[in-house]
Amino acid sequence: MPVINSLSLCARVTLDLHSLNNEGTEGNQQQTRMVHIIDQKGQRAVVNAISGDMFKHILVGHLIPLLEEEKQPLSEPAKRYDPDRITADAEFLEVAKKHKGPNSELLTEILTRCSLTDMAGALFVDAALPRKSCVEFGWVVGLPADGCGKPLTTTEQYFHVKYASERGGAAGGETTVGKQPIFHRPASSGVYALICDLDLYRVGLNDITRKYVVGKPDREKRAKALLHALAATLVRPEGAQRNTQNPHIVACEGIVARSSTSLPAPTVSPLNENYRDQMDGVAGALNGIAPNGVETKRFETLADGVKILADIAAQLQLPGD
Repeated sequence: MPVINSLSLCARVTLDLHSLNNEGTEGNQQQTRMVHIIDQKGQRAVVNAISGDMFKHILVGHLIPLLEEEKQPLSEPAKRYDPDRITADAEFLEVAKKHKGPNSELLTEILTRCSLTDMAGALFVDAALPRKSCVEFGWVVGLPADGCGKPLTTTEQYFHVKYASERGGAAGGETTVGKQPIFHRPASSGVYALICDLDLYRVGLNDITRKYVVGKPDREKRAKALLHALAATLVRPEGAQRNTQNPHIVACEGIVARSSTSLPAPTVSPLNENYRDQMDGVAGALNGIAPNGVETKRFETLADGVKILADIAAQLQLPGD
């Protein structure tokens, strides 16, 4: 297999009865997250969506134990799932405080000390030093309608009541009013468009000097863990309220693209019903610029999609020495 610089995943995922991402609450009613979009016919629609931040959070949750299994270095905050990662690490902050050299040296410290910060990114405010994430998610957006105009995503509110073990007594006696509050919680079902990009060539790369500061074997271990974490994100989306509203994953179909050149692996939103044909077409056009630089693979089921990612991880080769 040729080296892989970048990889993209575009998919339609059918999720039923989930509540992975909500706006907040008003009184005793929880508000689901809704977004305004323009569909491929130029029509405006309001649909349920899950933020890219949530899916990035889900992926990081899967990535941390995978990096530990690969014996890759993790800062203490990263080990405890702190979103600030190495920028909240007391040992690193002490090193940064004493550092008098260029920011490129400090970035090398970040990449070698914490593999999670290397790939998931962080902003070190004290030195105005960003580490851009190697993985990017778009909003996971519900499809507004099929070709016949039938809605493909829906949200309903369901009545719930908090269980109280002590029940009220006879009329006029002591009751449990206040201990058994009622509330309304949303559950959404539909077909969702997912897009994700992985800049695998940037794993272990110092963005300032443009040199790799992590050895190739370790970079490939980190990149393989990232691919496995992406597969796990499809299999088990760890969002909000899974304790009682674990999403039903009904179907998953899509396409994976990978690029072995500086040209990016393409993405086309699955909001477009012909997104896979478009992806193949873009790949063909890019191969006219750099022959055999981009390859695409379609999948019709979740199992096939996971297998494609697993196969790529098993044979992964990254650029550089």
